[in-house]
Amino acid sequence: MFETKTLKAGSASISQEDQFASAVHKGLSLDNKCLPSWLIFDSAGSVIFKAITELAEYLPAACEFEIIRNHKNKIAKLISGDKFNLIELGSGDGCKTRILIEHLLNENFGFHYFPIDISSGAVTNLVRSLEAEQQDTHLQVTGLIGDYFDGLNTITQEGSKQNLVLFLGVTLNNMDRDTARSFLKNLCETLGPKDYLLIGFDLMKNPKLLYSAYNNQLFEKFNLHLLDRINQMLGANFNKNNFVQQGQYNPNTRAVESYLYSTCNQTVHIKSLDEDYHFKAWETMQTEQSFKFTLEEIESLATESGFQIEEHLFDSQKYFVNSIWRVAP
Repeated sequence: MFETKTLKAGSASISQEDQFASAVHKGLSLDNKCLPSWLIFDSAGSVIFKAITELAEYLPAACEFEIIRNHKNKIAKLISGDKFNLIELGSGDGCKTRILIEHLLNENFGFHYFPIDISSGAVTNLVRSLEAEQQDTHLQVTGLIGDYFDGLNTITQEGSKQNLVLFLGVTLNNMDRDTARSFLKNLCETLGPKDYLLIGFDLMKNPKLLYSAYNNQLFEKFNLHLLDRINQMLGANFNKNNFVQQGQYNPNTRAVESYLYSTCNQTVHIKSLDEDYHFKAWETMQTEQSFKFTLEEIESLATESGFQIEEHLFDSQKYFVNSIWRVAP
């Protein structure tokens, strides 16, 4: 079975369109303008980010590929029964997870893969690709388009199978500490005592490596795509030619922060919000933040969120870690 479903938002949730509009208005109304990076991720944004992950200087993707290749046996040993759910939050094109899927199929595991992502294009393409590659195997795939927790609640309410949840890449690293802690607490409450979480953290490293990873033409294209999205979704009149992107490491927050700089005095009108937003020449608008972690911070975050750490899986240079967590008793 290979299928794709669009999730209905929970009764307490607002629509993705309203969330988008609210986030844009809130971010552009701040004295120091700041927009969350999730706004960039439509199908086209996902394609640009995929190209970024293939850059030699963008270390998280290469390190995580290495970790999954080298530790796939150890990850497989987390499974305690004949049947389980493999759930991926923010799956994108699932390129890293395919390594694990191939290994699990070769080991004759029976499992149902649930990639969850807000990008309909990414989920649809992933499911179609897996169907073409694995149609003669016993793999089941249900792609879910929408919110992570709407997807998790749908899966966990339908049965009592063990769940192995993957939260790969640097999505959590893009959240500030309070938001990350709240997210993980919600995730902990969704999972059961036999479930596992495999979660990725970009570790603190030489700031010069961080600078080179986040400053190139693709990162500028990715950040400027945010303006395209606001134009398309909300009827804004952003002119990308009036902005440039720069990423920098902030030693106080220990995050790489990306900014769009307005190259001139300008006013942007957003039709759907019926608002004008003013930019001074060289005023910044933060579009991304990627926090870097120490192992001590990761362990504190796990404990504060209700998890216990089973093991850390590293790449050979210890630039990145995939940490295995389970709900603390």
